Amino acid sequence: MSPSRRQRRRVYEYEPLPLRCFRLLELTAGETLYSDVTCRLLPCSFAAAPPYEALSYTWGDNESKRRITVNGLAFFVRQNLLSILRRLRQPRQKRIIWVDAICINQNSTAEKSVQVPLMREIYSQSKRTIVWLGEERFYTETAIKFIPELTVIVKADIRVVWKYLLSQDTFLRQMSSLIWFFHHPWWTRTWVIQEVALAKNVHILCGPHQLCWSTIHSLIIAWMDSKNVPDLETCNSRQAAALRSLGMLIANHTEALARLREEFQSNPSAPECMELANLLWSFKYHSATDARDKIYGFLGLLKGHGLRVDYSKAPQDIYISVFQSFLVRDRGLDWFRWMTGEQISRDKKTSEILNLPSWVPDFGSRTTYPISSFIPNAERGERQRIFSVAGSDRSRSLVTLQFEDNDRTLVVRGLIFDVVDQRGHIFPLPDPISLSGCPTEPILTQWKNMAFATPSEPYNTRLEKEDAFWRTILTDRELEGLHFKDNAGWVPAKRLSSTAIYIPPKTADEEQKVLRAMRRGLCVYGRRFCISENGYFCLLPATSRKGDLISVLLGGEVPYVLRRQAMNIFRMVGECYVHGIMNGELVTGDFESHRIFKLQ
Repeated sequence: MSPSRRQRRRVYEYEPLPLRCFRLLELTAGETLYSDVTCRLLPCSFAAAPPYEALSYTWGDNESKRRITVNGLAFFVRQNLLSILRRLRQPRQKRIIWVDAICINQNSTAEKSVQVPLMREIYSQSKRTIVWLGEERFYTETAIKFIPELTVIVKADIRVVWKYLLSQDTFLRQMSSLIWFFHHPWWTRTWVIQEVALAKNVHILCGPHQLCWSTIHSLIIAWMDSKNVPDLETCNSRQAAALRSLGMLIANHTEALARLREEFQSNPSAPECMELANLLWSFKYHSATDARDKIYGFLGLLKGHGLRVDYSKAPQDIYISVFQSFLVRDRGLDWFRWMTGEQISRDKKTSEILNLPSWVPDFGSRTTYPISSFIPNAERGERQRIFSVAGSDRSRSLVTLQFEDNDRTLVVRGLIFDVVDQRGHIFPLPDPISLSGCPTEPILTQWKNMAFATPSEPYNTRLEKEDAFWRTILTDRELEGLHFKDNAGWVPAKRLSSTAIYIPPKTADEEQKVLRAMRRGLCVYGRRFCISENGYFCLLPATSRKGDLISVLLGGEVPYVLRRQAMNIFRMVGECYVHGIMNGELVTGDFESHRIFKLQ
């Protein structure tokens, strides 16, 4: 029986769920795409649940609410969800799905705290997960058709084929469509990680178009494993932009997800091997509308994590507790690699709302690329350090971490090395799609003029000064083999040889080659070249100020810029590179003489 007009005006109200139960949504059949959406909510246990499909999507704009009918009563959903329900609805029979915005009472903190931990089982038990990438856009059909074609090209690994295709406008337009496809917000959402990793099957919908996850997976793995994708230096600017943009989107947003799903599907004990810290780092470019979900969104992938989902807790309290546990367990400052000094929040108000201590990262914000080389991997947990500013492993063994003021103050030991004096312009961050930015030549010219106008010390000759300048802006990293996949942190960084023949560059062509490598290396983005009071060349966070302190902290791989607040009270500005001290030159055996820093 259809609901009466009076019923449709009344708004649906949730009833409490029994313990270990969840709701499923039964979509009533609809003959046309735009007819009214009606459905029923069905409480059930996992043991008695009928076969169902789980949805993975982005919530979309909060302002555009649309009415559907649930259990004969009005229920309001966002436009994007209404589009999904219309597309999923079948013309002749009912369809049972699970969708978080309806099946969980989003207005109940208590219910969310109970239901979110069940999402691991909800997605694992569903017969498949449906990914919704929105209605069809100008790029959709071209991109979806191009994915299997590009996979064949990449797997062929024939450079002459690449050279020909990149010269064709049609191929570059197809590449552009695929770049837009991977730039959809779904690829950067935290919750999709467990939704895809845990699913038995994954099916992608984009308007009327459909795609199997395995098709996308094949392209991602082939692209990242290929040795013959053309080097950017051999391409013109348009070709390089296409290769770089697609490579960065795959490396930053999709490869870790594809490999994580592969791990979960092939290894049932995978959750026992995962660590929250490594997952957070591997998926640092993924965001969440609710800051707490940047942590809670990973818990379904872990076992024995010891965290309880509680949406009554403030996000900053969760972040402080989690990051504190990373530092204590690690007995060092490796995880200070989050502190790049430039956190680019998708919501610029986020960091202000969280009111975090300066030593705790805002996990919900993007960061610039780290200088420190500790590279964790979600699957393998590898670590490698190429810098050792705080000296040998003995200094790490003596690290003591103390927490004061209800855990908002971190007490560490170290020394003040120098003070920031001259600051160059900021090297701008690239556009996320085209990876183009404002002209960088004027910035580099200013940096060089600064470097070569300083007194000789501590770099005694012109040649030493040139060598120091170029190694500083490259953060002393190797040039050969730089590739877009290095940028995601999957390929270990390498130190420059002390006898590298191209440092300093001797011709204009060599200089351009080094500058191209610098841009590919990413560490320079969002930072500025600076000179300390004692003449040391540095690459510092964009937010560094004249008078900030350059410090070496016991347990740290790289130096850190600190800002004094009071006698022993400091704020963390971020990690940095200082040429001439990155191999532990400053650290002696007298560790007890180092001063106390209270970071707030």
